[in-house]
Amino acid sequence: MRILKSTFLPALLVLLALGSSPAQSADGEKPYRVLMLLWNGKTELERGFQDAVAEFGLPVEFIWRDAGRDRQRIPALVAEAKALRPDLICTWGAAVTLGVAGEQGHADPAAHVTDIPVLFAMVPAPLESGLVSDLSAPERNVTGTTQQVPVEAQIKAIRAYRPLTRLGVIYNPADPNSVANVRRLRELSGPMQFELLDQPVPLDRRGKPRAAALPELVGRLARREPQFLYIGPDAFISEHRKRLTDRALHYRLPTFSASELDMRDSQALVGLTARLYNLGRLTALKARQILVDKKNPRDIPVESLSRFTYTINRSVAKRLALYPPMNVLSYAELID
Repeated sequence: MRILKSTFLPALLVLLALGSSPAQSADGEKPYRVLMLLWNGKTELERGFQDAVAEFGLPVEFIWRDAGRDRQRIPALVAEAKALRPDLICTWGAAVTLGVAGEQGHADPAAHVTDIPVLFAMVPAPLESGLVSDLSAPERNVTGTTQQVPVEAQIKAIRAYRPLTRLGVIYNPADPNSVANVRRLRELSGPMQFELLDQPVPLDRRGKPRAAALPELVGRLARREPQFLYIGPDAFISEHRKRLTDRALHYRLPTFSASELDMRDSQALVGLTARLYNLGRLTALKARQILVDKKNPRDIPVESLSRFTYTINRSVAKRLALYPPMNVLSYAELID
């Protein structure tokens, strides 16, 4: 497990407002048209992407659209993408990407984009979600980057903080990415010698997870005394991260996060995460390969970052009176 202590990376480009933002090179070169389809607004990932594009000197006209966490908006975004015919479609998150590109082997040209390059980011489990069948060679008009930190590394990161014999996890059973991650935790529980206390969120009549059940689920897990509550790649859990971690803190149950966004915007104690800004830069590199080098997405491997950030929330550690070992402090980033 390689851990990168955070460094300051200056912003080179101010984030553009939603809508269309043309750019043109000094010699008048026609800009590439890039359609950016977001799931829930801009993040540090988009800033990293734009900064890298600017450094590459690529003339790009960004066209921004946002699904606003509403899957029902995605078909309209697909229809608009087909009408606009951009040079590249960038999608953020599993829901938008699958809605735009469809599953491997099951994409419908009438409902999905099959003849325009699609570049995704923030898809934690591209294989398990059915987006691609081979990370090294996607074999379709789709490639991208994933923020997922290997689960083995996450368990080692938890144990760097304190001993682990029981790990609690609350997850959305209707989310393929979350189910795949819990399955991997279960597979590792034997070899890595910990008990997995997994608790699915109950679904309503429409098959949607019930947010109102979260406080009770946290209390139920807390009574089983796990050393940590685990937050994995789960869009529903991420949406309710503050509610979940606040309740865990009420029971003095420390929380581990595998997401930078969740780590920085909740009461999680510790996390091992991919830096979103750097992931955006890696995604921009693949955009350059498609736009400038004219590489086919089918031949560009899906990749993740090779270094991750170990983050500790000092205020949570103080409230729990659960301080990190001195050797961890030598490489951890401390936040409040």
